[in-house]
Amino acid sequence: MTMDMVTRKSLLYRTGIGGTGAYAATHVVGCSHGCRFPCYAFLMMQRFGKVASYEEWCQPRLVANALQLAQKELPRLRGKARYVHLSFATDTFMYQHPEVTALTLQLMRLINSYDIPVHTLTKGVIPDEALQLSHHNQFGITLVSVDEDFRTRYEPGTAPYPERIAGLRRAHDLGLHCFVNMEPYPPPNIWQQDVLRVLEAVDFVDEIRLGQLNYNDTVKQYPGWRAFYRRTGVTARDWCAAHGIGYGGIAAADAPRGRRRTSDPGDLFSA
Repeated sequence: MTMDMVTRKSLLYRTGIGGTGAYAATHVVGCSHGCRFPCYAFLMMQRFGKVASYEEWCQPRLVANALQLAQKELPRLRGKARYVHLSFATDTFMYQHPEVTALTLQLMRLINSYDIPVHTLTKGVIPDEALQLSHHNQFGITLVSVDEDFRTRYEPGTAPYPERIAGLRRAHDLGLHCFVNMEPYPPPNIWQQDVLRVLEAVDFVDEIRLGQLNYNDTVKQYPGWRAFYRRTGVTARDWCAAHGIGYGGIAAADAPRGRRRTSDPGDLFSA
């Protein structure tokens, strides 16, 4: 089925996340993953009138003039942009949407042609074609559980966890910088699990960031929810230190450096 299209007046923008020279782009409106935490990107797009409902959000639309806008805007960013993040407001490699992946790959090639790295974050599967581009590109996945029952309930349209992790493993095996965003991590009254199981599933990555679940009143119904997140953060921080992995997020103060240069926190926010 052919995806609907929209047009935009601009594509690339400087983000307040990630420090000087951090840019981002949104080349798709909406996301078929339909995450039910709820999804922060959906909440913001609904608030600003870009989508009217959850159902509309789950019917993604390509930005038809994304490449033309990028060709116009990129020359002005040469020497200024440290990287471009794809994307804070949608999923770069949306699961079972080859049209999204194709547009993402075209944008990555174009951005890389200006010697600007691309950082991607997905709940889909990183395609092999993306791994053949610039060695300076960075790849991440969002992973807050390894329980498939959790995924089908809260992330119904996303890639199964084994597929998601396998794609990141392929990037790692090629020597590319890999990260995991463990955000929004659920408290026990939403899902009972051991954070170490999630960490051990991605023990090959360069960095991990842990963040709490926001915009969900159920979180604060858990007795001692702040203490829970603090304990979980300390566990993740110490585990990462023991495995030579960079750590950010909850309880990150004084966390030692990982085995490689860590990317900016902005790379690791929601997909």
